[in-house]
Amino acid sequence: MKTIKYIYKLILVFGLMGALSCTDGFEDFNKDPNAFNEAPPENLFAGVVKSTLDLVGGVLEDNLYSQYASYQGGKGGQFQRFGYTEGVDGYWQRFYVDILKNNQEIIDNFGDNPEYANRVQIAKIWKSYVYSVMVSTFGGVPLSDAFGDGTTVSYDSEEAVYEAVLNMLKEASETIDPAGDRLGLDPVFNGDNNMWIKFANSLRLKIALRISVGFPQLAQEHGPAVMSNESGLISSNNENIYMQWGAESETWSYNYNRYVFSNLGQARPPFINDNFLLNLKTYKDPRMSVLAEPNKELFYFVDTMLASGSTTDTVLVSYGIPYVGRGLGDRALDEWDLNANDNITNGIPDAQLSTIGAALFLAPEMKFYIITNAEMNFMKAEAKLKGWGGNKTPEEYYYAGIDASFIQFGVSGADVYKEQDGIKWGTESAGLRDLFGIITSGISSDPLDKIVRQRWIAMFNQGHDAWCMQKRTRLLPFTPHTNPDGSYNETYVEIPERMIYPPVEVGINPDGYNAAVAAIPEGDYVTSPIQMNKSYERVQWEFAPAEYNHDFCKHWYGNSVDDLIAAGVDYEIISEDE
Repeated sequence: MKTIKYIYKLILVFGLMGALSCTDGFEDFNKDPNAFNEAPPENLFAGVVKSTLDLVGGVLEDNLYSQYASYQGGKGGQFQRFGYTEGVDGYWQRFYVDILKNNQEIIDNFGDNPEYANRVQIAKIWKSYVYSVMVSTFGGVPLSDAFGDGTTVSYDSEEAVYEAVLNMLKEASETIDPAGDRLGLDPVFNGDNNMWIKFANSLRLKIALRISVGFPQLAQEHGPAVMSNESGLISSNNENIYMQWGAESETWSYNYNRYVFSNLGQARPPFINDNFLLNLKTYKDPRMSVLAEPNKELFYFVDTMLASGSTTDTVLVSYGIPYVGRGLGDRALDEWDLNANDNITNGIPDAQLSTIGAALFLAPEMKFYIITNAEMNFMKAEAKLKGWGGNKTPEEYYYAGIDASFIQFGVSGADVYKEQDGIKWGTESAGLRDLFGIITSGISSDPLDKIVRQRWIAMFNQGHDAWCMQKRTRLLPFTPHTNPDGSYNETYVEIPERMIYPPVEVGINPDGYNAAVAAIPEGDYVTSPIQMNKSYERVQWEFAPAEYNHDFCKHWYGNSVDDLIAAGVDYEIISEDE
């Protein structure tokens, strides 16, 4: 077995080596009595996928990515409040030890054997996927030297990682033989080599778009090449690419284990982000019913509405609404000088707040999507705008993406939804203001603005992808965290630009770490942009003209009392002729 000093050092630091203190001991420790390195790749790959699912789709989605993407809100904890802990060390270890090391065993042990040609390429596709997550999370990471013999492990630059990843995907898509050897016990595509080819091509397009601002020449090399053969990309909801947890207790989903089965002291599952919910409410999006759970208790407030049968007279009406989101931070900045009594959500109980949809995101066998047909259509729409080719117009891809998303989530009403101002191609909308009145859910007539907004909605619970999309477009109307981790000494913090390198690297790999940090102009902080990110002028939110605003609940069922009656909603008229 190949000596892997870098991984050995990580395992030693995390206490997994016990009394072993040399690389020879590490080799002995890792010699499987069942000789996994001589068995088929299947013996390793299923575990690699499960480890990836638990880490990327589980703990990182819950602790980092869903907050970074404004899918969830109101969670405590340093990561959730845009800080960090030494828990980063554990994530780093799981990437390299639990996933990449075992995956590399397949590549190293079977790379020269033509009987395993397809399966080696599949391992390279998975390596590409994992590294695409890592490099867009941290910046440059060890790749070419990660499993070498040196005591100092160098970090590949962002560009070098992306170049290696894209080339591996290109090679895999061109090399896999649909009629050749198959991956038995395939946890992703059940042995379908054609789908592995489509995964390689689809991921290649996703990454090319992701780096189109930071590394435009590299993106131009790969994006148009993929778009020149659309038949090689996923093209239906039946081809959605996902990992999935299982029905047995040892394979239950991260969310089910944490929020349903054991609960670990959590009062409720994650709350849906108020800004995300505002975008659903503004356009009467039917997907709200599956992406969010109704409040356990209705949230009552007083609304100004047209009197029954009138087009001019107004009344004050009290009624309850079924969905209320929670912000990244519910605290108003001191500089805004707002009166807390004007905030109708002040002191709102958890029972009147909405959580993420249980059927899709709290089930033991929940799916974690990597690329869907809906997302693919939005990617094609953007690629077409860039002049990368495509058989349809950006508008046609855009509408196909909305249709695919509605089908994926099992809701109807796409045709009505698409006719609304802001949603309809070529139109714009003013939208509604958020709780503090500092952003809106409005959508401009800019085609890319529409594509990005719809892709954000369609990718719910694909937090990493949505976070990356925001970092390189800056088009989503995200608010800062107004109650961030205390280590910042700031009253608010923007969505992180990256995650810091694990603190353990400072001690065990100082030369590699220092060189990697030197490549990040602003240093090893979550607020330091990496090269893939689009530069932008940061908003000075303390000077925003903030005011408590209640658009998120006003006119939930319509503008008049007659709308309440039609919806079968209980209400009480507080006063006439307001």
